[in-house]
Amino acid sequence: MSSTRPTGGPGSIFLIDASNFLYRAFHALPTLTAPDGTVVNAVHGFVRMVQALRKEFAPEYLVAVYDTAADTFRKKLYPKYKAQRPPPPDDLIPQFKLVRQATDALSIPRLELDGVEADDIIATCAKQARKAGIEVVIISTDKDLMQLIEDGGGKGKAAPVRMWDTMKNRLIGPTQVEAKFGVRPDKLGDLLALMGDSSDNIPGVTGIGAKTAAALIEEHGDLEGVLKAAPSIKQAKRRENLIKDADVARLSRKLVALRDDLALPVKLDALRDPGTDAAKMEAFFGPLGFRTVLGGGGVQTTSRQGSRSAGGAVVGAGAELALQPAKKPWRPDPSKYRSVRQSDEKLLVAELKALAKRERVVVQLAADDPDPMKARLVGVALAGVGEGAEAPIYVPLRHQNDPSLLDKAGAQLDPKRALELLKPLLEADKPVKVCHAHKFAAIVLERSGIDLRAVEMDPQLCSYTLDPARVAHTLASLAGDLLAHTLTDPEKVLGKGKKAVRFDHVEIDKATAYAGERAETAAALDVHLRGELARFDEDVRKLYHELEMPLARVLQRIEQRGVLMDPKILEVQSEEIAAQIKTLRAQIDKHAGYKINPDSPKQLQKLLFEDLGLETRKKTKTGYSTDAATLEELSMYHPVVNLILECRSLTKLKGTYLDTLPRMINPATGRLHSSFRQAVAQTGRLSSKDPNLQNIPIRTELGRRIREAFVAPPGRVLVALDYSQIELRILAHLSGDKNLKSAFHDGADVHRRTASEVFDVVEKDVTDEQRRVAKAVNFGVIYGQTAFGLSRQLGIPRGKAGSYIKAYFAKIPGVSAYMETLVEDAKRRGYAETILGRKRRIPELSRRGAARSYGERIARNTPIQGSAADILKKAMIEVERQLTGSKLGTHAEMLLTVHDELIFECAEDQVDALIGVARPAMEEAVKLAVPLVVESGVGKSWAACKG
Repeated sequence: MSSTRPTGGPGSIFLIDASNFLYRAFHALPTLTAPDGTVVNAVHGFVRMVQALRKEFAPEYLVAVYDTAADTFRKKLYPKYKAQRPPPPDDLIPQFKLVRQATDALSIPRLELDGVEADDIIATCAKQARKAGIEVVIISTDKDLMQLIEDGGGKGKAAPVRMWDTMKNRLIGPTQVEAKFGVRPDKLGDLLALMGDSSDNIPGVTGIGAKTAAALIEEHGDLEGVLKAAPSIKQAKRRENLIKDADVARLSRKLVALRDDLALPVKLDALRDPGTDAAKMEAFFGPLGFRTVLGGGGVQTTSRQGSRSAGGAVVGAGAELALQPAKKPWRPDPSKYRSVRQSDEKLLVAELKALAKRERVVVQLAADDPDPMKARLVGVALAGVGEGAEAPIYVPLRHQNDPSLLDKAGAQLDPKRALELLKPLLEADKPVKVCHAHKFAAIVLERSGIDLRAVEMDPQLCSYTLDPARVAHTLASLAGDLLAHTLTDPEKVLGKGKKAVRFDHVEIDKATAYAGERAETAAALDVHLRGELARFDEDVRKLYHELEMPLARVLQRIEQRGVLMDPKILEVQSEEIAAQIKTLRAQIDKHAGYKINPDSPKQLQKLLFEDLGLETRKKTKTGYSTDAATLEELSMYHPVVNLILECRSLTKLKGTYLDTLPRMINPATGRLHSSFRQAVAQTGRLSSKDPNLQNIPIRTELGRRIREAFVAPPGRVLVALDYSQIELRILAHLSGDKNLKSAFHDGADVHRRTASEVFDVVEKDVTDEQRRVAKAVNFGVIYGQTAFGLSRQLGIPRGKAGSYIKAYFAKIPGVSAYMETLVEDAKRRGYAETILGRKRRIPELSRRGAARSYGERIARNTPIQGSAADILKKAMIEVERQLTGSKLGTHAEMLLTVHDELIFECAEDQVDALIGVARPAMEEAVKLAVPLVVESGVGKSWAACKG
């Protein structure tokens, strides 16, 4: 079978590995709760999955198969079987019973048997169905069940067995199994017996991984063939392990083997899907609030948005801050969309005149590249807003490979002529514009000679300002959550993977439908979000209108300017780092006694845990963890670990920056144009991508050298203006702690002052080590750092780190009291707030365990980090306003913002003037109880600005 989807319908049985799906759904889906507070995300995911299967495939037979809590024959055979598995998460445990009840409410046959696993029941059902000529589809991703996968035909013309991954819409057959494991499904049990399975605690043969196991089976046929040939295997260690672990391998083979001969309590006929019973579903799903399951428009859920009511509205502490969905589902009307071709120029002129009379107009672009500095404008969609508004029109500009273009009547308007017609409307102050992610559109249009003006509504930024705790602010996310509408997936239009095409290769009719839907959706969101905006207090509305929207214009200019880079500097550094990496690898090999790849987790596992015998408790599916945190813990036990850490760090920086940055330089401008993301970090902070400037190391020598490549052109310099300890100053302001406030008012070294208090010594006697500890504690408090975190940072015992934190709060009581108040206020109100009034909901505070602790950390650090972010944004707007409004703006430009720093490019003779404008604008952005201080640096490179 070459199909990529199950056939379904009559003559098919779908066997749902319910326990497998429940775990996957629990970890994959946001936290959702019923009206009584019970977490139901996994149950909800299960129910929606079953409904989708029924709707899409309509199988004749359908059964959900469950594990029971009773010990199985495998546990009796090997007591350590699955012994290492942690208990289920607290929020999943109540869902085990609920999902069985949900299965019954859906009228789906349900099977579970003590003493065996769901896999054995599925194997038995599959065997019986296959013999009866029924196509078998297993709904799972469990590799053990992949042993059952078979082609159809053969003796007796048995039906095929396939696996369907509902989360990835992926059909798994023999070809896919062989591609993944290197063996066909009927040999998978032999492979698992050799390599073992850490997820089930199946031992396998020491030192045999998946690739080796596959090679052995290919050469010797099966497990017994491999064990029989073991004495003649050339590799000494492998030979020794196969001989030594032969009995273990045979035991493992019994553990992975699936029983297909069970006496099931029902006959195959009893597994036919009877369809749903509306009354039964209403009785069970109604109290859970699953209205989408019952055909309504909402679902009572709690996501990271919070608890939702039956209509979809968030409830609970802080619920008033969550975006509320529309009362009725909204649907677009694609029948009204139309494209404007060359022969329709008069129509376009008439449409533009009509739109110009509107109060609000939607503008959505189609481009051929996600980088606005490289993208070509492919088309423009326009629409009116409100009742009786103009339906979306799409103006194609640069489509190709569309058969309709061969017809004269279907030809596109000349891009230059089309832009001439569009320019007056797009540049006018009225009507105001609605444009999702408008910074991108503004850059693309400006490169086409149009200054997009009067954008009043950007759904992305409006959503982000009102509810930064939302998981996403994309057009698709907002359409789904607020309008109950599923936007067309871009992959359906552009394709995916190697078959994906640029938008200019999409046929115009398809492009019109796609762009029109997005424009009409933006119009509907504009109406809805304006209503939402009116619900919020004046501080939040000001954040949107006076901070986030003006800032987008500033970021647009910054991105367009870019920063000059010297690729030769990076090339030299890359060669030097490559030499260092080579030396480190040689030193690692020397410690190991053989050649090793430090980037290979498997090889590191062998070196660290088998050869060197280091101990660790952190395991992954493929063995013991070798992540950075684990290696840092192990670094004190063997010198090779530090070499591995350094080698990994250098390799990552070389690949991420030294070798990559030169390729990111725009060939048209000769500059690097990073993209600043305004609607990502829930604290309000800006981030950047392509490249991620925030991730360039701050305090390391390599980080400094990377900054050497960010340079100024001849006759100009870079100027860096950086807030000094802004977060600690905000902490002093918010907490009112007299010790912190006096330190900043006195202009003292705040870390030395803190060390003096914590260690009870006079300031002049504070040692460098004591100051280092005090600095770590000062900043650790802001980020909610624990004694464990501080101990790892400073390389000291956890008890000692805890004593430092305890002493800090004892000697600086204002901070301790303030932190406690922050958490209590957040629990009561459901949110944390910044100085400028940005509010961040914290639904995690209503959870238990680690999630609740995380919520408490959010409550502590959001007012500080978020306030710092808001202050920087306000300063950026003011500095840009002053520069562009004066002659100085022709000599000095803001280029970058990283953390609490602004970087400018400036004429050499205008540096003092720039600092004279920018420093006071930054220091006076907000009035605090302690002074804000901005430090400046000047140099021919970014690194030189730091001295």
